Amino acid sequence: MGNSTSEMNIPTNRRVWMVQLSALGIGSVAFQRALANNASATGTITPQMINDAQWIAEIELTDLEKDLLCKQLQDQTENERKLRELNLDADTGPAMAFLPHFFAENLPEDLLERKSTAKRLTERTIDSSWSDRAKQIDDSNLDWQDELAIAASGIVEQAAALRSGRITSQRLTELYLGRLKKFDPILRCVVTLTEKLAMQQAMQADQELKDGKDRGLLHGIPWGAKDIIAVPPFPTTWGAKPYRDTVRPNLATVVSLLNDAGAVMLGKLAVGTLAMGDIGYDATTKNPWNVKQGSSGSSAGSCSAVAAGLCTFALGSETLGSIVSPARRCRVMGLRPSFGRVSRYGCMTLAWSMDKIGPIARHAVDCGIILSAIQGTDGMDPTVVDRPLTWPTQFDVKKLRVGYVESQLSDNERFVFDQLQRDGARMVPMEFPKTIPQEALMVGLDVESAAMHDSLFRTAESDGDMGLWGPSFRKSQFARGIHYIQSMRARTMLIQETERVLRKVDILLGSDDLVRTNLSGHPSMIVRFGSQELTPVAMAPRTIKLTAKYFGDAWLVAVADYIERKLPAQPALPVDLAG
Repeated sequence: MGNSTSEMNIPTNRRVWMVQLSALGIGSVAFQRALANNASATGTITPQMINDAQWIAEIELTDLEKDLLCKQLQDQTENERKLRELNLDADTGPAMAFLPHFFAENLPEDLLERKSTAKRLTERTIDSSWSDRAKQIDDSNLDWQDELAIAASGIVEQAAALRSGRITSQRLTELYLGRLKKFDPILRCVVTLTEKLAMQQAMQADQELKDGKDRGLLHGIPWGAKDIIAVPPFPTTWGAKPYRDTVRPNLATVVSLLNDAGAVMLGKLAVGTLAMGDIGYDATTKNPWNVKQGSSGSSAGSCSAVAAGLCTFALGSETLGSIVSPARRCRVMGLRPSFGRVSRYGCMTLAWSMDKIGPIARHAVDCGIILSAIQGTDGMDPTVVDRPLTWPTQFDVKKLRVGYVESQLSDNERFVFDQLQRDGARMVPMEFPKTIPQEALMVGLDVESAAMHDSLFRTAESDGDMGLWGPSFRKSQFARGIHYIQSMRARTMLIQETERVLRKVDILLGSDDLVRTNLSGHPSMIVRFGSQELTPVAMAPRTIKLTAKYFGDAWLVAVADYIERKLPAQPALPVDLAG
């Protein structure tokens, strides 16, 4: 718009400007008049005007914050203009649904029916070939007295060893608890160890397996939870200083389901403050492959712990890259499921219309096994639907349709592209339309996160209490309801066009689609494979990203498994943490 960062164009008609101020809910009538008088005379809003008019009641802003706020409001106005120019069909509704029946009182028989449906879905989701793999694998090839070999193993290997008697859940649990204690001072990936609970669950798992009660492939397998996932009576801090000792009362659905599957919870893993970045309230979580580097997005502790062999698997969450980004940096398998696949009940909300919970592991198949256990409706999260998870574990690669955007393939993705092409896969060039301004749709994340954390915003002693969210929360105080609804209508169009493109292929390789697919709710997966030079003396696995159509999660796992088998990840664990 040509203005400096400290000025913003305003309507020259004073009456129009007053109406807009009122719509924004900015201050009293006297305040609105004061600001309008100043603004009408100059045609701009400046930080000084904000100061003179006492811009926001009960919120004190520094000079830097006032200057930044002017720039943000200027950008917000520009995004509103872009949405007004977008041709929204009269029949295009917002990308959200009003479901009053969901919130009606649940009768006991309703809950029983939901649980029965979820159980039937879970029972038919895990292809028998995966279960058979646990029974048939020759686990004698792995030295079950070698800590590093055990730490690097996956769910299928551990499940086989638990059933053959070569290891116990208690031994696995003790090993991982020891590694968490040993390496957390370096990685800063742990918030709370749940040692007593873990040992109790491990003892129970061993006894049940001895008695012939087998809960499935996750029975006795140790795991860690991102610290936005509530597990009373332990604190769930959300990575924020004011919540260091806060115990959330409601057990998260994903934890309840993993408990039912017999999994063993080792502890709560580090999260960036309010699920942004890798800096929690007291430390930066490190990347095990390069401990001078942070582990990136907010599933920082989950990805770091899995990469270092401190647990068999972990759960993370993603709103805008918080599984994909740290999984790529920490070189692990990270699956962001389709929106609506997994319940978020008992997990911190950042944006109701964008949050997803997903598995993080060292092997592709492990992600599929975990997703099978945690997916499905629970009567608590109205966004979740029951959709079968049919695993195409055996597929003809020569019939595989692999989409790609030529200009957006990384070197690693070109390497896999060449491999799949040699194997006979059909490579399909594709492009996403660029008609919808994605940046204008981000008001949804801004407003929903600010609404969710408004109490903290208004009571925080400093921006440090809110991590990186302070500027966003301030800007969101001025977002208009019309802007939000129009952005959700445009988001409907984005969802539809994204699905149309992705339905042309079985899988999309690479692509700069992080913002698009988080807004649309499509599933993505980071896949580790092969090996590359990290430093002159160290090697590490490579990574690529795969994306699929709605509820195409199983194709992500199947293709990732194919790539992993074709190009095994080496080394399994970071050399620097081998001791």
